[in-house]
Amino acid sequence: MEQSIGQLAFGLTYAIAAGLCGIGAGLIGAAAVGAAGRNPEKISDIRGLMILAISFVDALAIIAIIVAIIAKFL
Repeated sequence: MEQSIGQLAFGLTYAIAAGLCGIGAGLIGAAAVGAAGRNPEKISDIRGLMILAISFVDALAIIAIIVAIIAKFL
């Protein structure tokens, strides 16, 4: 019983964080597409900022898996 609860906690720890990071990346992409539609001549600046923002969101997902692994073994 203790083992299965630990596995469930590990799975939920990462699944919730990864799901929310996916939603965040989608919101960033949607905002970038909207901004490009309003101001097409600034597409290169918007693209660079979008890539930077999505990389920060993906870094949060990587931090979440590290925290889940540490919590599993401590």
